[in-house]
Amino acid sequence: MIVFVHGLRNWGAVEEYVAAIARELRDRGERVAILHPDDPVLEPFASLGGEPYDLDARLLTLRLARRLRTLRPSVVHVTDVFPQALVAARLARAPRVIVTHHTPELPRSDNLAGRTWQRLGWAMRPQVVYTSETDRRTDSRALRTHVVPLGIELERFARGRATLEGRIVGNVARLAEQKGHRDLLAAALRVLEQHPDVRFVVAGDGELRDELEALAAPLGDRFVFLGARDDVPDLLASFDVFAFPSRFEGLCLAVIEAQAAGVPVVATPVGGIPENVVEGETGFLVPPRDVRALAERISWCLAHPEEAARLAEEARRRVLERFSTERMVAETLALYGIS
Repeated sequence: MIVFVHGLRNWGAVEEYVAAIARELRDRGERVAILHPDDPVLEPFASLGGEPYDLDARLLTLRLARRLRTLRPSVVHVTDVFPQALVAARLARAPRVIVTHHTPELPRSDNLAGRTWQRLGWAMRPQVVYTSETDRRTDSRALRTHVVPLGIELERFARGRATLEGRIVGNVARLAEQKGHRDLLAAALRVLEQHPDVRFVVAGDGELRDELEALAAPLGDRFVFLGARDDVPDLLASFDVFAFPSRFEGLCLAVIEAQAAGVPVVATPVGGIPENVVEGETGFLVPPRDVRALAERISWCLAHPEEAARLAEEARRRVLERFSTERMVAETLALYGIS
């Protein structure tokens, strides 16, 4: 039996990763359980062996250990760094404990208790899966490490149909400080001086939405926030440039999705992004927080659409070779000893 222990209360790339692997395991007749926080957003796990638990419960680690001991899994896969789950898996004497570390660059501000849990979790010596070679090289915390890049539904992004008119610089990201939207706004002012017909479009929602909309108000319809969208492939097909000035990342699926859709990419060299955005070959890299460089590269792509398209096509070719969901699932199952 394979048991996933999940500790996040949202639905995004990490949750899609868990669901894809669990779905394949169930299709193969393997026994699967997903222990996850009791939150409506995680309802899709219900059909895949989901078992909700109270993330805020007292003695959470002992409760998780008790449930794992009952399930008797051959593998416990902790799907992001969740120290209490790692300790619980060892207390339950699981034969193998694996953790996927999605965002090693994530800045932490733990209190004493949090730091203690972090040290204790890593002391459990799990096998660690990174989603990029860059993350493994810069963060490796264990003797047994693996790299399994995430996968996407490649055909879904190849089938996108443009729904927006005009020349568009686009971005798809959660509206959080990490994603660098203030830098994108500042760069837009410079770009619009040279390309006044361009529109900047941001898809995504988050805690900074009101603040960012207020900052963008002077630009009127030249800078628009669309909110959360479920038609991202069609939006990407509408973009002339994908601008992603993030300050830290893991593998970064947003960039890979843009490349799969054939959009020229200007991004920052953080996390695993440089493995996919190779300067001058598959896109352009600019330093984080460098508004001037960001604006110059966006402007170059707009002024040289044929050259930018050639880079985007090479990026698309490489992504199609490396980032299928099927490859991700097969490599993960191999770690479990399932062929």
